Amino acid sequence: MRLMAMGVILGVSVAGAGEIVELDARQRERAGVVVGSVEERGFGDSQRVVGRVIRVPGSTLSVKAVIPGRVENLRVAPGDFIRRGEVMVELHAHELLGMQARLLQSRDRARLAATRLEAGRELYAIEGISRLDLQVREQEAHAADLDFTVVREELLDHGFPETALDAVLENRKTDAHLPIVAPMSGVLLELNVEDQEWVEDYQTLLVMGDPKRVELELQIAPDLAAAVSAGDMVDFAPVGRSDLLGRARIVTKVPQVDPGTRTIKLRAEIIESHASLYPGVFVEGTVAHGEVRRAAGVPVSAVINIAGDDVVFVEVGEGSFEARPVELGVFDGTAHEVLGGVTVGDRIATGGVFLLKSSLLGGEGE
Repeated sequence: MRLMAMGVILGVSVAGAGEIVELDARQRERAGVVVGSVEERGFGDSQRVVGRVIRVPGSTLSVKAVIPGRVENLRVAPGDFIRRGEVMVELHAHELLGMQARLLQSRDRARLAATRLEAGRELYAIEGISRLDLQVREQEAHAADLDFTVVREELLDHGFPETALDAVLENRKTDAHLPIVAPMSGVLLELNVEDQEWVEDYQTLLVMGDPKRVELELQIAPDLAAAVSAGDMVDFAPVGRSDLLGRARIVTKVPQVDPGTRTIKLRAEIIESHASLYPGVFVEGTVAHGEVRRAAGVPVSAVINIAGDDVVFVEVGEGSFEARPVELGVFDGTAHEVLGGVTVGDRIATGGVFLLKSSLLGGEGE
């Protein structure tokens, strides 16, 4: 016996007490059937939470322009992995020319002051100058050396490479090109400038970091927050994907009410997840606290009501699903506790269950 359900041809048969839906691989793909395992979960006193995935504080770094200039060479794009010390952007900065001119002048003055000091020491030895005159020359030489060091360190602090600085001193030729190098190894997350764009001093050029270092920022009502503490476990899933369950641990609770949401913020470390979690993904879940019992659990997307019974579709063979009634216990917002009907390790449909139900009802109708 075969029937058409939502444009997908499904085969329906009866096997003992359970009704069976049979699909080949192509039909399963078209029907959107997703299969997962019944997992052991913690159930007990819990609080409902919502939130989003954020980057771990300190896992990103904003690279800024120290001096104004024009973007002359843009070597990177968002998503690129960049190694520490790699040149990302080259600026053409006119201020560098003035700084390098002062560097050359200060070096010349230091050399002249050193020559005068050496000559002064020889004159003092034959009583050609007074002790005071020699001290004046020593102070002049010291001041000239200090000025040269200050200008040199200023250029280095602006990111001008030491090798390029040595070349300026050797060739007496200024260079307006300033390479912006990566201060750490990581992925380029944001690029805020374009090629040939003029930038101001302290303008953010790009943001880099480790995209895998993420955590949860959760929200909870203030009157419920008192029951939550660091170390409590969170069962969560991306919004609309309750089959992609994950676990996290509360790290800290921010002791103030957010003026925008009127909630308390919780930070949670992600321990395991079946989803690819990127910053900005919204999640929902529950925080368990107090005594927690371990029991079989199924995601809310796996359970459907048929003729007044809560039913899950158990995979009993390749492409064969048995509609099996289950006895449910606590619902924690993302998953049901199962008291009977399936056990940990059973393979069940966690997606496409409405179509499987439709095929059964259609089969009974015929």
